[in-house]
Amino acid sequence: MYRRTAPGRRVDYCALALSSLCVLAPVSAVSQTISRPVAPRILDQDASSLTLALQRLSQSTGAQLLYGPDLVAGQSAPALRGRMGVERALTQLLSRTDLAFRRTPSGVFVIYRMRPAARVAHDAPAVRQAPLSEPVVGLEAVVITSGKRLETLGRSDASVQALSGQMMDRTGVRDFEDLAKLAPSLTISKTTQPGNNSINIRGVGTYSYSIGTEPSVVVVVDDVPQAFQAMAFSALADVQQVEILRGPQSTLFGKSSAAGVIYITTKPASDVLGVQAEALITNDHEERMQAAVTGPISDTLKFRAVAAYSRYRGTVFNLATRRWLNGQSDVNLRAKLVWTPGDDWTVSVSPHLTRTLSSCCVGADTYISANATLTRAELNREAVLRGIVPGPDNREARYNINARGNSTDVGVNVRTVGSVGSWRLTSITAVDRYTLYDRQDTDATDLDYSLLDPRLPRGGSANGGDFLIRAESQEVRLNSPSGGRWDYVGGLYLGRTRSERYFVRGSDTLGDYNGLPALPTTNSTLYSRYFARTTLRTFAAFGQGSYAVNDRLSILSGLRLAHERIAYRFDDLGAGVTYGAPACSRMTPSVAIETCHADTALSGRIGLQGKVSPGLTAYATYSTGYKGRAYDLTSSLTMRTPLASGPYAGLPAADVVAAQQPIASETVGSYEAGLRAISTDRNLSWNLTVYQERFNGFQAQSRDDAIGLNVLNSIGSMRAEGVESEFSARLTPRLTLAGAANYNRAIMRDFANAACYFGQSAAQGCVGGRQDLSGKTLFNAPRWSLNLNAFYQRPLAGDRRLEINAGYRWRSRVVYGLLQDPASRDQPQGVLDVSAAVGGPGWRVTGFVDNVLDQRIALTRGRDVQWNLIGADGRPAQATHWKPSRDSGRHLGLRLAVDY
Repeated sequence: MYRRTAPGRRVDYCALALSSLCVLAPVSAVSQTISRPVAPRILDQDASSLTLALQRLSQSTGAQLLYGPDLVAGQSAPALRGRMGVERALTQLLSRTDLAFRRTPSGVFVIYRMRPAARVAHDAPAVRQAPLSEPVVGLEAVVITSGKRLETLGRSDASVQALSGQMMDRTGVRDFEDLAKLAPSLTISKTTQPGNNSINIRGVGTYSYSIGTEPSVVVVVDDVPQAFQAMAFSALADVQQVEILRGPQSTLFGKSSAAGVIYITTKPASDVLGVQAEALITNDHEERMQAAVTGPISDTLKFRAVAAYSRYRGTVFNLATRRWLNGQSDVNLRAKLVWTPGDDWTVSVSPHLTRTLSSCCVGADTYISANATLTRAELNREAVLRGIVPGPDNREARYNINARGNSTDVGVNVRTVGSVGSWRLTSITAVDRYTLYDRQDTDATDLDYSLLDPRLPRGGSANGGDFLIRAESQEVRLNSPSGGRWDYVGGLYLGRTRSERYFVRGSDTLGDYNGLPALPTTNSTLYSRYFARTTLRTFAAFGQGSYAVNDRLSILSGLRLAHERIAYRFDDLGAGVTYGAPACSRMTPSVAIETCHADTALSGRIGLQGKVSPGLTAYATYSTGYKGRAYDLTSSLTMRTPLASGPYAGLPAADVVAAQQPIASETVGSYEAGLRAISTDRNLSWNLTVYQERFNGFQAQSRDDAIGLNVLNSIGSMRAEGVESEFSARLTPRLTLAGAANYNRAIMRDFANAACYFGQSAAQGCVGGRQDLSGKTLFNAPRWSLNLNAFYQRPLAGDRRLEINAGYRWRSRVVYGLLQDPASRDQPQGVLDVSAAVGGPGWRVTGFVDNVLDQRIALTRGRDVQWNLIGADGRPAQATHWKPSRDSGRHLGLRLAVDY
């Protein structure tokens, strides 16, 4: 093993000066702090205006209050004297009004106007607080924080879908990739191992093997962006809410959010001692357990501690090793320690540890034509398959090596929130270390190739190695005082990420081929061994908000100025060639290259938001995004074979790849308009968004014909346009219907020089080994997708309750290959899940059946290029495979939860 040496440098985060950008206004007055239950405090407030009284209450208790400025304007409030909780204080403050409040599951107090029938005499003010068990109907009471300020989803000025913890529990969302069950605009592309997975929103993501490439969708956990996309692929433990922000979000979240953001919030610590536990088991070998303890340690200190374990056997059985593959187990440990040194300040320390053992992702053959052969010895299919029967239901395979992607993620973030006059100051400091060890069977068989050539080591070919990601970040932001015309958030962000990749493609033991350059397979697998390192430093100033022109119209704006510097070093350990040493070296054995660069970029948004009528809000925005230049640090930089022809004839292929880097930056401009509607009786809410996004310099893996390799390239431009809609309807007091739908046309506008897929003829568009993919759909980007969920509840004898949930999701046809290979197409599919639960105070038992219709759901489908696709008879042969997803067949389970 090559010993890694990386100089460590201490990061000293100095006090950051805040540059508050006057960016423009919201529709809601908000007090910014951490969501949490609030203990009774001694209050001493004089009678005043209701606006001022609510501001004082929020500042003195740290409670989150959410209300429209026009709702409380011109009203008075009585004095508050004595020790009381927030509920009692709000009841007194609202006693002279027709306003009421409810507390959401996330701990936010939402103030609203009561319907006439709900108004009562002032001598019975206690009924003004809606009980916590009251169903929160529609989306108005869903509070989102991904805009780095509090607002209701019904008045959001962006395309956001919020998924509550209760909703995810009912619909069986347990792992990160399960989010696609409820979010039609979200797709997950899995390839060979977690480091190559891609998260896509509106069909847009980044598929790359390189640590020198940023994703287009960023995952944020408790306000901390994940430095490596693979970190997201684990069980969702102790999650309170997930918000999916669609379209460019670069103003608040930086360059890795050009296509969107997945914003995850975990549950807060509580002022009241509580214990929650749950266990789950299924008939196809899935097991889960989770326990949480939360409560006070003292008057100023409280905690939350969570431990979770999950394991799933897998979907493909390896006959060679007698092991199931495509499974995963997770151990999640999380804690929160919250200190309140004064009425206006809170400090929260949140460490976490996640250990994931994954065997993703392998395929099983669905069809092998009779004339197909394998290896240069042209072994027939029976000699290779040995008992495997290819077909649409096949879940058996033969691999010498069990796939694995084992990772450990350890980190801590410190969040400090307090008042500076009438402003709210937030500081978030985060440190994280992530390691991933991966291993895959390169030749996808259990053949012993030493029988074909006795000089070879026993077995076949494998590839793998490890990743090491170390990230530190500091964000400081300031939220404007509530209740004014200006409502904005502004701040500074400083981050550093150091990434390392050690990789070998060689024998089953990751050694070489006993001195031979390649394994004599169909594709002559070449030996490769390298160590790559990148360092990324980022500094950004940002601001976003709105300005209320009047009671009906607001101007929206935002701006982010970012400066980054990235450098790499690449060691080809097999050939003894190094790029980027000493630091920023421009030399290779043959040509000049660049191994570091600096970028400064400006991103922003501008728009209007208006109140069309009571309960109906509209907005229109234009946003820009930027993803910086990238390096393709993969095995293509180990190809020392001189090119035989073309403009680079005689030069080593690796030097040519390096000389064409960095890859051009990717930019996006997005037009978006939306409606947010909620009925006067709060029984119906509806969101509608139309959008068009145009990407230039879209970064993706593609084939470079001049060097004959798959490399990271800028494939020109692409466009995503469509319509998104979500609704929630309370049809009866016991029945609620909710759903979401998405029409998305994500196409490559300018990709005229793409490679052909295997066997593509001139009639199918392949001319001179190239095809024009302009106007074709991006991979894994369905044109139509939707989900629909029906939730029914009714009381039973005593204090028990029955709940029934049925969810159906459907998507149109997709193509899983960028080159539009017909073998990678998948037909439309629909999945039905049902569950029933019985519960009472402190307990709940749920039975569920997922994929009731027993559909064959695939992670991906495609051509198996390990086979000789020209048969022994000289005619074309066919070989296809699929990778079954977790929900690829019907399964049922039982879940028990207790809460005391």
